Amino acid sequence: MSFDNLQYVLWLPSWYPNKLAPYDGDFIQRHAQAASAFVPIHVLYIVKDKQKQITSSVLVDQQRTGNLLETIIYYSNPRFLFGITDKLFSLWNYKRLYRRFINELLLTRGLPWLVHVHIAFKAGIIANWIKKRYAIPFLLSEHWTIYLDEARPDLNELGFLKRRFISKTIANASKIISVSDYLGRSIKGKWPFVNYKVIPNVVNTNIFYPSDKKVHPVPRLLHISNLSYQKDPEQLFRALKLVKDKGIKFTLEVFGASRQLLNSLANDKQLGDMVILHEEVPQAVLAQHLRNADVLILYSRYETFGCVIIEANACGVPVIVADIPVMRELVNQDQNGVLVKPESAEALAEAVINVLQNKNQFNTQSIAETVIKYSYSTVGKMFLDEYLALLAPGSAAR
Repeated sequence: MSFDNLQYVLWLPSWYPNKLAPYDGDFIQRHAQAASAFVPIHVLYIVKDKQKQITSSVLVDQQRTGNLLETIIYYSNPRFLFGITDKLFSLWNYKRLYRRFINELLLTRGLPWLVHVHIAFKAGIIANWIKKRYAIPFLLSEHWTIYLDEARPDLNELGFLKRRFISKTIANASKIISVSDYLGRSIKGKWPFVNYKVIPNVVNTNIFYPSDKKVHPVPRLLHISNLSYQKDPEQLFRALKLVKDKGIKFTLEVFGASRQLLNSLANDKQLGDMVILHEEVPQAVLAQHLRNADVLILYSRYETFGCVIIEANACGVPVIVADIPVMRELVNQDQNGVLVKPESAEALAEAVINVLQNKNQFNTQSIAETVIKYSYSTVGKMFLDEYLALLAPGSAAR
């Protein structure tokens, strides 16, 4: 199949990797790659260049990889705009550019089969306009933590207009897709009419795969996050201090955090010489580090999924995670990881010690096999099935 002989699905993500933020919404890009093996996908994403690093007006960047066409449009506001004026002009500019490029797209390529929104705000604004003007139905995939009551911020902390746009997008979507059952149930709890389908995130097993691990005299722990409130870094570093106090040596490699915050946490717990910081890195580089790790730790207060969990497992590496609802969908106790009582440094320290002292209890190949259901082929086919169901004669979306 190619763009030349088959209708396409238009993807409108609210987050997507770009030159200003190379890892922003990269899980959505991986979804697009998976789906494009079954149907042509055209991603259209517009991002504001606040600092005018790329353009002082409008710049279009387009790339095609097989059946995936990605169009990234950068725009900036005039320099004399500030505060609320800048925000209002930015929203107007965002909608204006989307409508312009979508109209041009429809003239050159014709109507898409469907529109697929990823994250309701703010791409949902455009999907609602397309549905009203062209009668093209749309699906909505959600990843955002704001629907979780325990999240900070949660839905109620958003502004009135954002909440209104989100509600309108959810109400007008022909199908809601959630990356986890827990997230889907959280959305349904707020909009009881919602019927959702779970399509999980994907892992690229051409990049993440097990291999013979190098033997290291000192165990290697990995943590991948920005160390925000969501990731509960205070309990993580308290736990590791308890592990150190037991006379157990280890190194902790952290990917994605700010150096200032990491140094503060590490030095406060006298862990500075045991912690190694890495910036965000491409997946191929991350996979190399994972393959040489003994365990990945993600002790979050809340999550909607956990991409780093399935990436570690694909490399045959066990995980230690907080026993929160979504992790029970990903981790089978003592098979591909360990579930630990949340918000307890003592419980986490005990789990780390047990895993390090009993590493042979985990089978690398068995762990890697748990991620088959997150493969590109499995997940891509799930997207195709949803598209075909909505396009079938008699579907409510028709």
